[in-house]
Amino acid sequence: MKKMAAIMLAGVLAAGSFSTVSAAEFSDGAGAQSNAYFADNFEYSWSAGEDESTDTDEKQSISANDSVVEGLDKPLTFYPNTYYKFNVIGAGTQNTNPVEGDIKWTPVYWSMSIKPQESDIHRKWEIGSASGIYTKVERVYDMYIFFQREEYIENAWVQNDIIQPVRYQFNAAPLTAEDNKNVYYTGGLGYKILNANEVSVTSLAATFNIIQIPATVIINDKVYKVTTIDQNAFKGNKEITDVIFGSNITTIGKYSFYQCTNLRTIRFGSKVTRIGSNAFAQCPKLKNFTLPASIKHIDAYAFAQCPAVKIIKINGSSLEYIGKKAFAANKTVTLRLPKKSFTKYRKLLKASGVYSKTTFVKF
Repeated sequence: MKKMAAIMLAGVLAAGSFSTVSAAEFSDGAGAQSNAYFADNFEYSWSAGEDESTDTDEKQSISANDSVVEGLDKPLTFYPNTYYKFNVIGAGTQNTNPVEGDIKWTPVYWSMSIKPQESDIHRKWEIGSASGIYTKVERVYDMYIFFQREEYIENAWVQNDIIQPVRYQFNAAPLTAEDNKNVYYTGGLGYKILNANEVSVTSLAATFNIIQIPATVIINDKVYKVTTIDQNAFKGNKEITDVIFGSNITTIGKYSFYQCTNLRTIRFGSKVTRIGSNAFAQCPKLKNFTLPASIKHIDAYAFAQCPAVKIIKINGSSLEYIGKKAFAANKTVTLRLPKKSFTKYRKLLKASGVYSKTTFVKF
């Protein structure tokens, strides 16, 4: 777990009534300003660090600095309109059996300013930028989370007039305008316009375990069909566990999910016709999957070296080409083939090169 020391800033702010807003200004470190706002729950965490303030309750030894932020330990790439969720666990808030005099610090809002105006206060725990943050090197930014002090008195948590700020930091990963050229980001995915009606998926713009590729996407107020996964789009990603392809995907590019070490399940859409070379190769946790009746062309090594796969089912009768060792997932894989296409498919599979212990079964 990555740890950062949180610095307690001097002064205690009085509690007040603030409106919730959805945008804040913060600098990209190069003089430019970007719109951003901050929603809940993420997987990574760092501790608020050592207590360097005077807010510690002497009796109970509970400090706002003991609070934990989850979800901001890795550098974030601030593509336009891409937002990252994080979670704040206030010190003492997980105390399920409080006794008289116990203290807890409840997170109430955040700001980019230590002395925020109403327009700078945000209660949505999500960080992102509408216009993107462009920087040639990784940069560090400060943010301030404000905690309400509560004390357990006569069997109830009672708020007092103390709201305490704690400084945290997040990192912006390098991103240049050239990197982002001709790519549009929405819903955590990057898209490239292919023609007047279609787009391809180019990359992942946020950290996700489950990826659901949509059937359509709106870019500049126009609806496009999502038909293609670009080559190398998710290559080497270690976070992805599940992929669900949209109903308009026809082509999955080469190396698109190559060496996705935690990928377990894939669910193909009904229009997939081609899977590129090494598209799902060397995915050690990938399990059984079914290819749709629409599949026509599978390139070399598409599913090679996937030791966890036990059964691959191929539907329909459209398959025409299988590249070298496309289905050499492992030595003991079972290939389930439709009765009507059994002879044709078996011949194609053997010609492509499968392990001698590969089993062919009709269904």
